Amino acid sequence: MPQEYAIIDIETTGRSGAGQKVTEIAIIIHDGKKVIDEYQTLVNPETSIPYSITQLTGIHDEMVMHSPKFFEIAKKVYKMTEGRIFVAHNVAFDYGVLRGEFASLGGTFERKQLCTVKLARKLLPGHGSYSLGKLCTDLGISIHGRHRAFGDAEATVKLLEIMFGKAEDLGMEDLSLESVANIPKIPPQLDRDTYRSLPQATGVYYIYDASQTLVYIGKAKNIRQRMLSHFNDKSRKEKSLFEATADIRYVLTGSELIALLMESDEIKKHQPKFNRALKQTKATYGLYAYENQKGVLQLSVAKLQAGSLALNTFVGLARATKFLEQAVASYRLCPKYCGLEKTQDSCFASKIKKCNGVCADRESVVDYNVRVEELIDDLILKREDFYIEEPGRTADEIGIVQIKQGEYQGYGYVSSSDQNTGYEGYENCIEKKDNDSDASKIILGYLKKQREHNASR
Repeated sequence: MPQEYAIIDIETTGRSGAGQKVTEIAIIIHDGKKVIDEYQTLVNPETSIPYSITQLTGIHDEMVMHSPKFFEIAKKVYKMTEGRIFVAHNVAFDYGVLRGEFASLGGTFERKQLCTVKLARKLLPGHGSYSLGKLCTDLGISIHGRHRAFGDAEATVKLLEIMFGKAEDLGMEDLSLESVANIPKIPPQLDRDTYRSLPQATGVYYIYDASQTLVYIGKAKNIRQRMLSHFNDKSRKEKSLFEATADIRYVLTGSELIALLMESDEIKKHQPKFNRALKQTKATYGLYAYENQKGVLQLSVAKLQAGSLALNTFVGLARATKFLEQAVASYRLCPKYCGLEKTQDSCFASKIKKCNGVCADRESVVDYNVRVEELIDDLILKREDFYIEEPGRTADEIGIVQIKQGEYQGYGYVSSSDQNTGYEGYENCIEKKDNDSDASKIILGYLKKQREHNASR
């Protein structure tokens, strides 16, 4: 359900929030696209209105003498704002006064709030003043009835609609305290139009510095939204990337799987300075399986050897060991029979019930080996020929990833007119790529997720 907003303005008996009474209120309900309801009324404050306030608002004692008292409109105010974000220009004042009015009746009033002053400072930078009057003058917004509740509320709505447009440009679906806190500062060297032109679609993006040097490559299901994550990240690396960003380009893939494969390939090819994870490409260690004298399928990490067939390969011993530790936990394997614990007795994990006890003869070798084989199955592609079909870049095509004899060949796109169940001609659409360990891991991870998804249906 779309977020709705209650834009509110009140006039009161004083200029400070504490202890003031409402003399007029206007509420305009907005669904993020248009006004859907409104309400306004004078309110009898049950006290005299100071002359200085009358001079400012034009509201005097005689005007409100026969108007409803706040307790008579409290239910209306409560219902109109319920489940909606409370919006006002300097929201602390209006919200504080209304909370005080409800408290005086013995009730509570709790609403999510949004301040258009704070929002305008973030979305509309560069104005000398952010008072409602000055801001509306700068933006060409007419106020019909300044310092009257409905006139100011109506102007606030027009201001908010301008900021809805700005937020949409930044890829924000709605405005709230949380989303306002995450409004990014656009990198100082990046043209705003470049950012606004970024698609909310799946693909690979390329970040360049002012000298047009490629400094970062990434993939995203929503490229524009991914930029928000980069710009809001407070890590040292992301701050440096923020300062360096001067241009962003992209390639749409339609498919997240193809985006992952393209990202991996492109990082290795270009070696951007802010990409670290995939820069080291030469595998030096492998994961091996063999049957020991007890018939247990044992796993071990060792340096890669010519002619040996590893289940998985790794850049460095640390990565290999970490992977094996995670596999032991995920598949409830025995650390002793995975080379992680050197002992003649049963492993420590079996004593704390994290190993089923194959090393202590509490679990059969057959049952244990089933789980090892499950891990092995998850790590290797069968020696089969097949295509993975994925969403295309448009509705008139599909993305395809080719596996031949269990090895990744590359990816491409097939138009709707060329699609068939026999895959004839598909190979001609494939852009050939290297079958490295990272690509294999990406594809295996994808196939495992698909298998788990289908099993849960």
